[in-house]
Amino acid sequence: MTAAAGGAATAAGGAAWESLMALARRVTGRAEPEPVDPADDAAVRELRARLRAHAARDAAFADDLRRWADEHRAVLTVSQSRTENVISGQAQVTNAVQADTINGNISFGR
Repeated sequence: MTAAAGGAATAAGGAAWESLMALARRVTGRAEPEPVDPADDAAVRELRARLRAHAARDAAFADDLRRWADEHRAVLTVSQSRTENVISGQAQVTNAVQADTINGNISFGR
């Protein structure tokens, strides 16, 4: 759920978030759930706790929540990390690669 909140700015993330809000409406019994700003970590944690608690009491809702997670798995597993490389000062750089995780070698063809 936290990943969905973090990705809500993208089109796919927004769709996952809206879909999660539809599940939240079932928990609250309201046509519109209490608004939850996906950028508000405390509100997202509170929503997550409410949905987990409801899933623990309601097997059908738990199944729906699992289906939601499966359907939106690609959005939920997107890395929320950030890599920042800084080249400054008197550095004389011929080639530079900015990346998150690299497994193996990088060759510039020399």
